[in-house]
Amino acid sequence: MDPGSEILGNERVRLPRRHEPHVDEPSADEPALDEHSARRRPGPGWWLLAIVLVAGLTVVFADDRVRSHESAAVQACELQLQRASDLADYTMGLTTSYLLSAASRDGSGSGDDPHVADLMAPKARRTLPAVQRADDACKAVRVRPWHFSLTSRQHAATAYAGALVTLLQIVAAQGRRPFRADPTLQRLRNAAGLNGG
Repeated sequence: MDPGSEILGNERVRLPRRHEPHVDEPSADEPALDEHSARRRPGPGWWLLAIVLVAGLTVVFADDRVRSHESAAVQACELQLQRASDLADYTMGLTTSYLLSAASRDGSGSGDDPHVADLMAPKARRTLPAVQRADDACKAVRVRPWHFSLTSRQHAATAYAGALVTLLQIVAAQGRRPFRADPTLQRLRNAAGLNGG
């Protein structure tokens, strides 16, 4: 072995760090990369992720606005139904209370007592239009199916309003006087040829 081979020359030697991969020095015919150009530029995946994120946020905000409008519509329907239900309870309840107190005062059950249906029917006829309007308002509300709580509230309000309309229609139809306030009932009456009354 030549003893001069172990002597280092005047050339600088840079050893790569252990955590960095070895990078060869650029040759004379290759352009040298400066520090800024050596940084990695974001690829198309980052742009795609940013676009998806912006689109997702837009959909969430738009859905939140739609949900707010639906919530207001359901709340208005519930309020209108509450008022109509209170009116029906009050009106029909007064008649029921009157009949119960009259029956308890006069336990004889004489034949000259007014028929219950004849007393209840006019009250039901006066109350029915408000309940029908509330029923129509609740049926008109459109809620997106993925807004589960609003959907269940709207279904519950519609079910109750429909049942209350049916009950009042039955009570109203029991009196002696023909019931003409309900347009559906009147249309069916006319179709059956029962125009007189």
